[in-house]
Amino acid sequence: MSISPIQSFFSQTQSGDSRWWTWIIGFWFALVIWFFGQIIIGSGMQISAMMLDPVLLEKATAMAENAPAFNPKTAVLYALLTLSSLVPIILWSIRSSFKRPFTKQAAIGVSALIILATSIGFVKANMATPAGAEEFATALIKSSPINYALILVSFPVLAAGIWLVQKFVHQRTFLSVLTAASKFRWGRMGFAMLVMWTIMGIGAYIGHITGVSQAEIVFDPSRFWIYLPVTLLFIPLQSATEEIALRGYLNQGFGHYIKNPWIVFIITSALFASLHLGNPEVAESTKDTSLIIAMSGYFLFGIFACVLTYIDGGLESAIGMHAANNIFAASLVGYDNSALPTPTVFKVPLNSELDTLVVLVSLTLICLIMYKTRKPLF
Repeated sequence: MSISPIQSFFSQTQSGDSRWWTWIIGFWFALVIWFFGQIIIGSGMQISAMMLDPVLLEKATAMAENAPAFNPKTAVLYALLTLSSLVPIILWSIRSSFKRPFTKQAAIGVSALIILATSIGFVKANMATPAGAEEFATALIKSSPINYALILVSFPVLAAGIWLVQKFVHQRTFLSVLTAASKFRWGRMGFAMLVMWTIMGIGAYIGHITGVSQAEIVFDPSRFWIYLPVTLLFIPLQSATEEIALRGYLNQGFGHYIKNPWIVFIITSALFASLHLGNPEVAESTKDTSLIIAMSGYFLFGIFACVLTYIDGGLESAIGMHAANNIFAASLVGYDNSALPTPTVFKVPLNSELDTLVVLVSLTLICLIMYKTRKPLF
């Protein structure tokens, strides 16, 4: 009996190790790798930027003044938190040396408690971001294409973590989290990018000529041409990482236990939207509209990316659509208060209600086109 593409994609978890605790430690392990990768990359980026740009040094000084006073106990606590995050990894690595079932269960229990404690600690650490951090990140991107590249490079660190998890925790190939096909379909990804660019270009043109969203030329060749190569090279890596983590790893993880894929899609799309709560355009949008409307575009984007995965039984179209969208926004048509304040050719006003409608129409069209042009998995 034949099965649907999405069933084939979810069934990739039937091979290797998919016990419930492997999903917990696997995703947590990938996040820990990403967390430390961001610290390493981010620290070097801030130091180099502040040495080259006095304005950034002033912003960093202002952030330090607004930050809570140094507390040795808090510093020790975070140091212990960081070191303790390695304990579950060590326990998992030496699990085969435990001979008694009780000892193995105790090791798993200790690991679970530490994962819970460190997860709460990392969340609290991220919530304690000093005032001005978002403005500082924006200034970093504007100051140099090198800083822009480093910010984008921090994303594939998470993909590298998932690769390690697939190989050593789940004992599956990295390809299995990308697609149910026998190989990654690069042509399918490229076609989705071309379709998305075409739809977005036509939509932007219609918005301009009708006056609904008039575009202003802001082209600055001295900055545009040095940022464009970074966008073209690293935005696909950033977009692919988000798809691998959410539409790949988490969809498969939840899909291993939840048989209705649409429930899985709602869960991961809500998570995708929540990850963008800190974006500056969200803060700007909520000045004139509700948070639900401001976030609805992100949720719909996640749902449509899941639909593309449903159609193809893989991430190829979703990655292509996502990368094309971000490249378009980072190089051709941007807006003020964007999460990626890169030099673009045109600028349009920020309008959450209109953006949500555009996402709904444009991504419906790309899903229809990708559905009509789909081919059998095997």
